[in-house]
Amino acid sequence: MACSILDGGMGSPKLPPRRRSPETPAHANFDQLNEKIERQNLLIQTLLMLLIEKKLIEEQEFRDWVKYVDSLDGARDGKVREPGTPITCPSCRRQSPRTAVKCIYCDHPFEPDFLVRRAPEP
Repeated sequence: MACSILDGGMGSPKLPPRRRSPETPAHANFDQLNEKIERQNLLIQTLLMLLIEKKLIEEQEFRDWVKYVDSLDGARDGKVREPGTPITCPSCRRQSPRTAVKCIYCDHPFEPDFLVRRAPEP
């Protein structure tokens, strides 16, 4: 069913048990991150189930897209890593982080290259 699609049919991701004592800043930070992950998982599963329910996407098509997006960073490893190569602004020729939507120096808008579908690597 749709809930298991996100993790390759292996069931819901297993998060480490929450630590409750002793409470330290690191434990509090861990709990906050855990809460964010659980919330994001809920939202993603809700969106996917809605897309499938409304027949906007088939489950297999979603699985194919997951594989494609996973391969964009050069490794099919179940993770998405931002490319480390900075982007060069076509206007001022300075470099900005790859994730920038506009030049951090001259505000020239960048074309979002993640929207350009590339052929997956073998």
